[in-house]
Amino acid sequence: MPNTSLKISVGKLSIENPIMVASGVCGFGEENREVLNKCGAVVFKTLTLYPKKGNPPPRVVDFPYGMLNSIGLENPGVKGVKEKLKYIKKIKTKKIASFLAEEEKDFFYILEELEKLEVFDGYEINLSCPNVEKGRWFYDIKILEQIFKKLRKMTKKPLIAKISIENDIKKIIKILKDNNFDGVCMLNTFRAIAVDYKKISFKLATVYGGYSGAAIKPLVQRYIYDVKKEFGDIDIIATGGIMNPSDVVEYILLGAKAVQIGSAYFRNPQLPVECIKFLNNYLKEKNLKLTELIGMLK
Repeated sequence: MPNTSLKISVGKLSIENPIMVASGVCGFGEENREVLNKCGAVVFKTLTLYPKKGNPPPRVVDFPYGMLNSIGLENPGVKGVKEKLKYIKKIKTKKIASFLAEEEKDFFYILEELEKLEVFDGYEINLSCPNVEKGRWFYDIKILEQIFKKLRKMTKKPLIAKISIENDIKKIIKILKDNNFDGVCMLNTFRAIAVDYKKISFKLATVYGGYSGAAIKPLVQRYIYDVKKEFGDIDIIATGGIMNPSDVVEYILLGAKAVQIGSAYFRNPQLPVECIKFLNNYLKEKNLKLTELIGMLK
């Protein structure tokens, strides 16, 4: 019987198990810490340079097969996160700060401020939120490459980029690899709209939102598979449509080293623990090590 340890590494980020909670679904760890502390890592709410109130309501539309949101990165700003440290420090697993900037120079300032706090084990650069205005870096791969280069020089801690279908996926992954990023998280929500035919209006105040949930899983899985085939040695964190523990196994079979649970966490805050238990039992049943499972589907 092989060792059923669930320990894995995404680049330099060593975690006890491959189950992570995605940014935006657990705030800064204010609640449900018993579950969060059993995860391999927790990614906190995305931070911006200044506080953001988020988008006006209505900003969430629920579907039987998913959720459309336009929260708009509501957050206290990089300076305001100090008020959340009392919660963040109670998270005993790996703590990942997520951040996004509109201007290039702000990426560097935010990371510098986060490094001063000496509380985070790594960073996720959110390149993909569909509900906020993007700086020129979003449209110019050369500018983005310069941002990556400088960010990598600023910290020895793990750096991960979170991308979406709106990014030029292959070009971004190439420059991530060229600049020694530790991994890529894919994919963020899909930009979408919802219509209220009775009121003859859009259901979101901002018209557009980010769509998540079970319906996007086959789409995300296609990209995980394609990226793993083309960039074999890139460490992938898969996210999108993880509603059941078996979804985790599917993503790992396609080549993901870890997964992030997003909107399903709202419906079932116990899902991360259920996923850990299921994966452990699955490996025992199949007489496999976790490392053998990763990318088994060619």
